[in-house]
Amino acid sequence: MPRAVCPRCERPARTCLCGILPAPLPNRTELLILQHPAEVGHAKNTATLLALGLQRVRLLRGKVFDPGVAGPGSALLYPGVPPAAARPGDVQCLVLLDGSWRQSRRLLVANPWLQALPRLSLPALASRYAIRAAHRPGQLATLEAGLHALALLGAGEASLQPLWMAFDQFVAASLARRSRVTGQP
Repeated sequence: MPRAVCPRCERPARTCLCGILPAPLPNRTELLILQHPAEVGHAKNTATLLALGLQRVRLLRGKVFDPGVAGPGSALLYPGVPPAAARPGDVQCLVLLDGSWRQSRRLLVANPWLQALPRLSLPALASRYAIRAAHRPGQLATLEAGLHALALLGAGEASLQPLWMAFDQFVAASLARRSRVTGQP
C-alpha cells in the first residue's frame, strides 16, 4: 500500500512541512524554478519549500522548457562566466535550476535559451544545508540560493527570515530522523 503523501508539500504525511512553513512571503522579483524530473519527490529537495514559502514563484518540472516561460527582464542564477552579467535593478524574473550539479548542467545544455540569459552569480557562501555535503564552497540548496539571490536583488534579509527559520527546522528534523535511523548524529 502506498504511503500517504501531503498534497500541498508533496512529502510523506509523517514528514509534512506545512506546519513549519510561514504564510507565503511577498517577493518583488519573481522566481522561476526549472526542476529536473529526478528531483521530484526527493526527500532532500528544497524547491517545493521555496515555492510554498514565497508569493511569486513558478515551479516547472521537466527537461526541456519553452523559452516563453521566462519573459523580459529574466536572468539565470548560475555560477561561471556569464554571457552578460545581470544588473540587479533590471531583474524582474530570476530563473533557478533545481537538481544536482550534473542535472542542472544537463538542463542548461538542453535549453540553449537559458545560456543566452544574463546571469546572476552569488559569492561563495557557506551552506546551512547540513543534510548534503557540498563538494565546493558556494554549492547551496535551491532554497538557500533563491533566498540569497533575492537579498542580493533588494529583498530585506528580515523579510525572508521566516522562511530561513522554516528551512533550519526542516534541516534539523531531517538530521534528527537520520540520527534515529542510523544511530549517528
